[in-house]
Amino acid sequence: MRRILWIATLAALMGSLLAVDAEAIFKKLGTTGFNFVKIGQSARPVAMGSAYMAISNDINSIFWNPAGLTHIERAAYTFSYNRWFADSKLYSGALAYRFGASVFGVSMVSFQTKPFEETTIFEPKGTGKMVEGNDFAIGVAYAYQFTDRLSFGAKFRYLQESLFEDSNTAFDASVGTLFYTGFRNSRLAMTLKNFGQDNTVIAESAFMPVVYTIAGAMEVVGKVGDPTYLTLSVENVFAIDYEGRVHLGAELWLANTLALRGGYKWNYDAEDFSVGAGLKRTFGAASLSVDIAYTHSNFFNAPLRFTVNGTF
Repeated sequence: MRRILWIATLAALMGSLLAVDAEAIFKKLGTTGFNFVKIGQSARPVAMGSAYMAISNDINSIFWNPAGLTHIERAAYTFSYNRWFADSKLYSGALAYRFGASVFGVSMVSFQTKPFEETTIFEPKGTGKMVEGNDFAIGVAYAYQFTDRLSFGAKFRYLQESLFEDSNTAFDASVGTLFYTGFRNSRLAMTLKNFGQDNTVIAESAFMPVVYTIAGAMEVVGKVGDPTYLTLSVENVFAIDYEGRVHLGAELWLANTLALRGGYKWNYDAEDFSVGAGLKRTFGAASLSVDIAYTHSNFFNAPLRFTVNGTF
């Protein structure tokens, strides 16, 4: 009897250890659809380790925190190219216009995989049919500035993902806030992104890739608009399909023309640090900027992003 008890106790302990190990290995992984919407858009935010929610002071806010669109004085536009993993590509663009205390915007994201030949058990060398994936998202955004300190924004999108002969569609919504605390130029932000109804992916139920973020940012040298200033930003990210993550980013502007950026993302498998730079020129009331970002990858070719932004 004693031997049986020892065996049962040992089995229980081993079961507990295996459960802990499994949790550590799989990191609370879940199944989500429309995963292309989780890929960060625009070079400037990504170069700062995606720690952009509380900065959000240009047209790129439409992809990150729509409340930040209230920084647009009249009209703004952006276009980005992203070389992603496995020779896939992303293109994104947006346009926003201000009406009084409100800002309206539209956005587009297109994800394209590199075509490859279909293989089967009976035809392992290929069937002659080419397989490719094409996903896209079209959205409209609205932001409102309640006071000189508080802004709110919302975004609604139509999503479609396609792989070979299968396709799926859905709608999602994102909301965000941006609040200036009054202490120097510090601000706080909260966003809830990609909220929508669960969907079915090839007969399997999948969640929408919902993400909740709490963020803060502040200039530690100078202030926005000075010839030289340095901004630091930090975020705590909670995703429905993963454990908590942390983003840390920095941006240094020199002569209000050249920007140097860097950041780090904790608890990611494929990505960690990122760096980038940007150039900005003003032409009266209009401006034009060009940004580039490099993200280090542990497994694949490193993603590169190029973005052109402008105001008019």
